Amino acid sequence: MPKTLVVIVNWNGWRDSIACIRSCLMLDRPVRIMLCDNDSADGSVDQILAWAKGEGAPPDAAAPVSLDPGKRPDGVALMERAAAERGDDGGGAQLLIVRTGGNLGFAGGNNIGLRWALARDYDHAWLLNNDAVAAPDALSALVRAMEAQPAPGMAGSILLDFERPDRVQALAGAMRRKTFKARHLGTGLPAREAERADVAALLRPGEFLYPVGASMLVSRDFLTRVGLMREDYFLYHEEADWVLRGEGLFPLAIATDSRVYHHMGASTGFTENAMSRGAAGYLYRSRLLLARHFAPRNMPFVILRMLKDAAHAVRHGNGARAQGILRALLGRVRPPQG
Repeated sequence: MPKTLVVIVNWNGWRDSIACIRSCLMLDRPVRIMLCDNDSADGSVDQILAWAKGEGAPPDAAAPVSLDPGKRPDGVALMERAAAERGDDGGGAQLLIVRTGGNLGFAGGNNIGLRWALARDYDHAWLLNNDAVAAPDALSALVRAMEAQPAPGMAGSILLDFERPDRVQALAGAMRRKTFKARHLGTGLPAREAERADVAALLRPGEFLYPVGASMLVSRDFLTRVGLMREDYFLYHEEADWVLRGEGLFPLAIATDSRVYHHMGASTGFTENAMSRGAAGYLYRSRLLLARHFAPRNMPFVILRMLKDAAHAVRHGNGARAQGILRALLGRVRPPQG
């Protein structure tokens, strides 16, 4: 069976992370799990390590999937970033907890796990948000969808709403090539209809498809040929960047039978209807970076669209979002130094 590493990035969210790990222990195929902690200030590493060692019951988690309260990983190892990136085995422990040494953002935290997977000759890496729990067959469905492609590279799950598991949060993402404005596809669709959905048919002219980053599987071949995530984004749109970099080399698969239940914005302050100033700043900063990387001639259209978004936010009473957009445009959104 192909070897898969599950990579989970944690930042001040140990309760969510434990629930996520517990769902991975219920998968119908064996995996190793690497949790990369981005310098949490809430004692996350100690809390997760203690739970993994069987010291006390797991925190209460009313999850839409079955979580065995007595199940623990088959061994746990704590390591520093350098050891993880050179591929240290951690004594064969099923759960590897890595202190990254700083807040490296989504890409930086995940890249540590991706480097480990490459060093250990793993076939796939599954990037799974810590504020999500997976159905037992979610990974198997991703692998099937990826392997059905002529050049297996990347596959995304559908996301169901953690609080309303009978509703779709997103089948996938869609982004306009001209303005790099993104939207979620299928939001609010009944979950029972998701598996039959024709995701590509939901695209509008001028849009491309990308997997929502809360759950995506990448192959070793994809990582070798396309490369790791770009860390300059820090937060948001790394998956769209990956799709554009792999365009023409690897088709994208959306596994509509791979179900992952996701809290919207549990760690970032982002929701469909409102967002914090910080979340908005990072989101629109990443949008500008995408445009600069892939379509610098379109920058006037991107900036105009962002100004329209800011005006819309003001009209609808979301001043925090408008401030974040303007800060991004003025270059005042600066990620912490990892």
